[in-house]
This record gives sequence, C-alpha cells and structure tokens, in this order.
Amino acid sequence: MVLPVVGGASAWLLSWAGGGNDWLNLAGLVGVLGGVGWFATRFIFQLDGISEKAMQDLAEEALQKEEKHLNELQKRLANDRDPRTEQYLILLRENRTDLERIARTPGIELRSLEIVKQARQLFWAASDQLDQSMKMYELAQKLTGSEKQGVLAQRERCLEEARESSEHLRDAIATFRQFADKTLERDMDTLQLELAESIRAAKRSEERMRELQNRPDYERYFNPEN
Repeated sequence: MVLPVVGGASAWLLSWAGGGNDWLNLAGLVGVLGGVGWFATRFIFQLDGISEKAMQDLAEEALQKEEKHLNELQKRLANDRDPRTEQYLILLRENRTDLERIARTPGIELRSLEIVKQARQLFWAASDQLDQSMKMYELAQKLTGSEKQGVLAQRERCLEEARESSEHLRDAIATFRQFADKTLERDMDTLQLELAESIRAAKRSEERMRELQNRPDYERYFNPEN
C-alpha cells in the first residue's frame, strides 16, 4: 500500500510545484486510490480468513462439547446392566461419523443440507431416548412391586423405539451414501419424508418421559429435598 500512495502523493506535489499538470494529477489520483484499494482488498481477505477460522473454532468447540456429552452418556449407560443401550449408542455414533463424512462429499453439500439436518435431529432424538431409558431404570430401582414393573415396561418400549431410531438412521445413511454423487432429487425427497417420520416417532419417547415426570413419586424419589 505504501508505495502507490507515496507515489501518488509525490505526483500531486510535482503537479502543484509545476503549477498544475493534468497528467500528474491523474497519476496522483490513481496512485492514492490504487493504494487504498489494495489495502481495502487485503483487509477484506484477512477479515474473511479470520471469520472462517473463528467459525471453524466454534464448530470444533461445539463438536468437543457434543463428544463429551456422548461419552458421559455412554458411561452412565454402562451402569444399567443392559448391553443393548451401549450397543445402540455405539451404532448411533458410528452412523453419525458416516453421516458427517458423506456430507462433505464435493458437490452434494447444498443439495443435502435438509437431509443432513434431519439425520442429525434423528441422531439426537435417539440419543435422548437412551438417556430417558436410563432415567427410567434409575426410577425403577427406587420403586417396588407393580409400580416398578410398570416403569420397567415403559423403559422397554423406550428401548425398542431407540433401536428402531438407530436402525432408521443407519438405513437412511446407507441410502444417502448411494446417491451421494448423483442428482436424484426425487429420492432425496423420499428420504426427507422418511427421516421426518422417524423423528416424529422418536419424539414420542419424550412424551412418555414427561408423563413419568408428572407422577408424584417421580419428584419424591428424584428430588427428596422438595
């Protein structure tokens, strides 16, 4: 930036000393504007680079938080004496890794935005189902008799739905992989509808958990100080 601006300023000084010269005036203007333009362009590109790095840092930070949450969930699930819950979570995490890898396929990013969004929603909905199954297990350990059996029965339904969600996500990602390099808009639309239905089904477990939380014994066992 310095040389064009200095050159432009020098041309203006020479023009002034010489009583005004159109060519020197023009050279001065071009030099100064060129220097300023060069500086502005460089600043914008540097700003873009900084913004991109900031976005990457935020994405990496979010990913680390998600992985920490999933690791903690996996440790908790190890305490329910039921190998299915850990197996389902492992399957979910493997599917999630495949999803993120396929989503980075060149040329598919824009076309697959909605599918990737829905698949991520299904992943977290299924993870929540496993979390809810753990809460039901913990509640059941504090109950006896028919109440305990009732909560365990609801937990079984929740686990069955978690299994179905895991399998739906696996199948959706397998389909996604098949046309990752193709323009099959109709197939993508069908996959979006299937994912939307799977998400709705997964959300039903949340309703079941809310019903449990509304029970008076839920508060009594989980919040005894209240």
